[in-house]
Amino acid sequence: MPIPFYVINMKGCEGRWKTTLERLSNLGLTVERFEATIGKQLSNQEIKQWYCPSKNKKRYNRNLSAGEIGCYISHMRIWQKMVDESMPCCVVLEDDLFINAELKDVVDATARLKNWDLIKLSDNRNFPLIDTALLDNGLTVGNYKKAPNGTQGYIISLSGAKKLLSRKPFFRPVDVDMQFHKEVGLSMIGIKPYPIAEDRSFVSEISTINGGSHSNRSTFLRNLIHRTSIHRQRKYKTADLAKIINNKV
Repeated sequence: MPIPFYVINMKGCEGRWKTTLERLSNLGLTVERFEATIGKQLSNQEIKQWYCPSKNKKRYNRNLSAGEIGCYISHMRIWQKMVDESMPCCVVLEDDLFINAELKDVVDATARLKNWDLIKLSDNRNFPLIDTALLDNGLTVGNYKKAPNGTQGYIISLSGAKKLLSRKPFFRPVDVDMQFHKEVGLSMIGIKPYPIAEDRSFVSEISTINGGSHSNRSTFLRNLIHRTSIHRQRKYKTADLAKIINNKV
């Protein structure tokens, strides 16, 4: 059974959706639009169902913007859909992407891997893989010491969705929470060359629609707590690659 593809797209950004749909269709991939949550349209009561400002103040270095809250909720709603429908895995993409032809090969390659929760499909900072192994079609799989940020594209398993949902209510941005993999036992790997990259020509449009800004003001203590936490996290590899590779079909 083909792995489902979901593209997170906000109402009012139909041009982004059409562009992404065309790019994926040209690769022979079938994709479904998933309407994003617009953070600035949420009531305070709705936000409290998902986001914990008290934990944010204690454990993260700044407040989240309405856009960051809406983005996290959008991803959580897909994870919840997976749980509700017992979906083994799916591909989650945002709608501001350059998409390479290798995407289909990468997705096909994951079917021969076991014991993973999340597979990163992009990394703007190009953090190095630590342990690596060769897959078919010249692909390289590996784990990280510095987990990539960004949620432009990833493949997630049902077990990964359940682990990430355990963070509700959240207090950090979604991509930062993924970097804190040890907290929930998330097994995260990457496959290179990455098949997608951010298309920065769309940034101004999404910012205008989602709105909101985070507070750049912080305190020495908040910054120290966050930096200490991320430093401690980077002592751990994001996955045991041997368990993933040695179980290849």
